[in-house]
Amino acid sequence: MTTSSTRRTFLAGSAAAAAVGAAAGCSFDKTAGDGGGDGAKASINVNSFGPRPTFIENFNPFSPTDGVIGSNYLYDTLGYADVNNKYEIVPWLAESIDFDPEARKATVTLRDDATWSDGEKITTADLVYTVMELPKQAEKQKATVTSYDFEVTAVDDLVAEVTWSEENADISGDRKLAEVPLYPEHVFSAEDLASFTNADPVTSSPLVVKEFTPQRVSFAVRDDHFMGAWDHIGTVNWTPYGSAEIGKSMILQGTMDVATLSLQNAEDTIVAKGNHYWTVELVGTESLIFNTAKAPFDDKNVRRAVYAALDTDQIHSLFDIGLSSTSPTTMDEKIFGEAVASEYRVQHAADHEAAKKFLADGGWSVEGGKLVKDGESYPVSFKTVADYVNWSTWSDGVKAQLKDVLGLDVAVLKIPDAQIWDQFGTGEFEIGMSWVGGGPHLSAVYADFHSKDALPIGESSDGNYGRIQNPELDELLDASRVEYDETKLVELSQQMQKIVVEEGYCAPFNASASFLEASGKNFEGFPQSPLGEGDIVPRPYGPEGWQTMAKLKPIA
Repeated sequence: MTTSSTRRTFLAGSAAAAAVGAAAGCSFDKTAGDGGGDGAKASINVNSFGPRPTFIENFNPFSPTDGVIGSNYLYDTLGYADVNNKYEIVPWLAESIDFDPEARKATVTLRDDATWSDGEKITTADLVYTVMELPKQAEKQKATVTSYDFEVTAVDDLVAEVTWSEENADISGDRKLAEVPLYPEHVFSAEDLASFTNADPVTSSPLVVKEFTPQRVSFAVRDDHFMGAWDHIGTVNWTPYGSAEIGKSMILQGTMDVATLSLQNAEDTIVAKGNHYWTVELVGTESLIFNTAKAPFDDKNVRRAVYAALDTDQIHSLFDIGLSSTSPTTMDEKIFGEAVASEYRVQHAADHEAAKKFLADGGWSVEGGKLVKDGESYPVSFKTVADYVNWSTWSDGVKAQLKDVLGLDVAVLKIPDAQIWDQFGTGEFEIGMSWVGGGPHLSAVYADFHSKDALPIGESSDGNYGRIQNPELDELLDASRVEYDETKLVELSQQMQKIVVEEGYCAPFNASASFLEASGKNFEGFPQSPLGEGDIVPRPYGPEGWQTMAKLKPIA
């Protein structure tokens, strides 16, 4: 059984086939909606999945075949983290989530007014199925699903008890619990998850599929959702675009209303033209990752040499979207504050002499652009996501700097988003670009670095792509999962930071961020930029997206 990745499911990239832009159609049609029987309503065009030339009619999130993206338009979670309010957990399908970390227990109370789109009530049977039965079914049927480190027992239709074993005790377990999307037991339990296409999905979100074409998926806004009908929008169109430039053009023209592109000079090219752009800083980083299970990157000297050679400020300038270099720990001081060890609060800076010394200390030389040691020669390749314009451009800067500083000829391999994560998962890389580090709880920052997730190359790991194995780090990670004293937790975190930096397990470029933009042509009611305290992050999907779109009003 493999596990799914939310990053792959709906985080935005930057490109698709150019011809689709024209096929998307107009984003604003006051006669197109059918949202509730009280007159025609507007339609809105959104995109949160990046490159996608056409759609395949397969809404089964567990399907091992191509075509499944955006299940977050269909299946909502128990709650969500309000990143604009110190990552506070906000219940959504749940009425409440009461967590006692020391007792390793939680009580989930579901909303009494939450229903599936076919009218069936959402109950704890669906929660028990999602957590307990669905992973077993998926494994048996060779489908793809997320498994969980806790167990769920129904108390009644609305209340469930959640328990963690001593081995899986986790002080941040409530956050993982809140992220659980519920799936309808009465639909999926009767299907073969490997072949089911779910063409008419039963949803928990405010949306139901209204019309499918390979160029666009239209959703009708439900009247019977606990949010109620939206005042002004009756249809949400899930719309592809061609490339970053085409996406930007669609925002400027008003044929795309909300998207998740990272754009250069957005203040001048987007905001100054009457549109909206938000940068939302997140925990974690965008970072180089190293495959520590393969030579030459099983040697920390090589890993540290590569990072020391890189001027990340200069690399950012090649495609400047307003991001700054960050701490080598993966923990940006702006987010984690004094929890970051004092010696690591400065941004990464290149040190070319140190880079050369690392190689020499490890007994390495560079001959013909390849790393050489003990008579063995190792070519180096770097995989990045072709569809993410900033990453793709930055990779050229990495190649140039490693050639200039160390003499390395790095083969840059720009892999489509649809393929690269499986390659990282199975260890088919030497250097890669990915998101590294977590949070916001200190115990979660390096959770993906635990040796238990360092699977052999060829087996798919959903987190520990670098196959990191460090017993000392494991002990600290295990201790942090059950440390309730904040001062002691910070001490554990700083010990982990030292290991991660000195072992060179990753090479952070910048703090992670969400990039969101909205056209100013068709709707008003978007939040200010930058977001103020209490503002909902205006995502084009999920509970925050539903709340944003429900408040929008057509511009006359």
